[in-house]
Amino acid sequence: MKQASFLVKNIVSKWRPPFGKDISEMEMTVSEGKSFDTMPKEGSIFKLVKCDGDKALVEFSEKFTLKGHLHPRNRQIWIEKNEAVDFAYLWGEDGITKSIKLKEIMD
Repeated sequence: MKQASFLVKNIVSKWRPPFGKDISEMEMTVSEGKSFDTMPKEGSIFKLVKCDGDKALVEFSEKFTLKGHLHPRNRQIWIEKNEAVDFAYLWGEDGITKSIKLKEIMD
């Protein structure tokens, strides 16, 4: 079973004074079929569906939208190696952007 390594960037934008942003990054290695990155009230955010060559098929939570795209009914997206994809969460007390970048695919 293949594994993929992702760099997950978490940006929390405060909507109340004092306005500001908290930014954190974490590297995660996940196997095909497994979920990764969680939020306390929402559970798992992403799931690695499969790896194919230098790209990975990732499924994302219905609570997140794909930034810069229409709201697709398909909750899966192919991510190429070294490509970062941004997702927005607008349902909480603060605005949250998750950016995931595929670093490596391993056998």
